Amino acid sequence: MTYTSDSSLVPRAKSILFALAAVATSIAPVPAFAQSDDAHKPVCLQINRIDHTRVLNDHQILFYMNGRQDGHKVWVNNLSNRCSTLTSQDGFAWESSLPEYCDNLEIIRVLRTGQTCTLGAFTPYEKAS
Repeated sequence: MTYTSDSSLVPRAKSILFALAAVATSIAPVPAFAQSDDAHKPVCLQINRIDHTRVLNDHQILFYMNGRQDGHKVWVNNLSNRCSTLTSQDGFAWESSLPEYCDNLEIIRVLRTGQTCTLGAFTPYEKAS
């Protein structure tokens, strides 16, 4: 489409804007996105708040948090699958470029064997009495 002068743009622009406004007001309002359910929200632990970890068995690791903010809370991670060579004597390592570790995302490596295993869900740990 070719315009011959700037003055012809103004009436056309007004017409287009009015048409767009009419269409916009005739459309039903879009519903807001549903809030994510906390039960499905991933749990992420801040790296600088993890005091230490303890391997319970080949599929569970305790994460001890430090500081008043976390109330010395303990989280248990249930690995996605059994990590057959993970024992309390071996230890594990993991790397992340993020300042937090989120459940079902991180991969750990057993120090002695090099086996890799995926962290599962983090849940608050309550020691059985």
